[in-house]
Amino acid sequence: MRFTRADLPGILIAGLAGPLLMLLFLAAFETWGHHGTPLMGATGTHIGIAVGVAAVFSRFIRKWDWPLAFLGVILISVGAVYWAQNSGNDGTRIATALKWLGVIGFVGLNIAVLWQILANGIWPIVERFDARRASD
Repeated sequence: MRFTRADLPGILIAGLAGPLLMLLFLAAFETWGHHGTPLMGATGTHIGIAVGVAAVFSRFIRKWDWPLAFLGVILISVGAVYWAQNSGNDGTRIATALKWLGVIGFVGLNIAVLWQILANGIWPIVERFDARRASD
C-alpha cells in the first residue's frame, strides 16, 4: 500500500496527538510526579491505542471542514470555560452553557467523523462484497 496525500492527516495525528494528549492528561490531573504505580504506563497505552485507531481511520475522512469546525468549537469552549473559572464565574449559567457547548461540539465531532468513516470506508467495502457475492 502506498502513502497518498490523504494519509498526511493520519501521520500528523499519529505523531502529534499521542504526546499532546499525554501532556494534557498530566496537566489536567496534576500527575507530573506520579511514581510507583502503573498509572503512567496504562494511561500512555490507552492514549496510544486511541490515537493509533484515529490515525488509521483518518484516511477515510475526505472533507475536513466539519470535523475542524467542531474541533474549533471545542477549543473555544475550553478557553471560555477556563476564563470563567479564573474570573470567578464558574457556577453561573454562562459557565454551564459553555460547558454544554463543549459537550455538543464533542458529540458533533464524533458524528461528523463517524459518518465519513461509514460513507467513505465501510459502506464501499460492503457494497464491493455484495457485488462479488452477486456475481458468483
